[in-house]
Amino acid sequence: MKNVVHKEWRVNRPSRRFRFEVDQISLLGVLTVMIFAYILFHFIYPIISKGLFW
Repeated sequence: MKNVVHKEWRVNRPSRRFRFEVDQISLLGVLTVMIFAYILFHFIYPIISKGLFW
């Protein structure tokens, strides 16, 4: 068998995949915050402002 040196052509792919995962995580985080803000301002805030919560 020949000792062949393999080129590391996969080095760039994990960094691109990692960037995509970071973008996906940040997108899910922003989406979660937006849903929480929607629930807060459309359901909880009117109850508090009318005095029904306390």
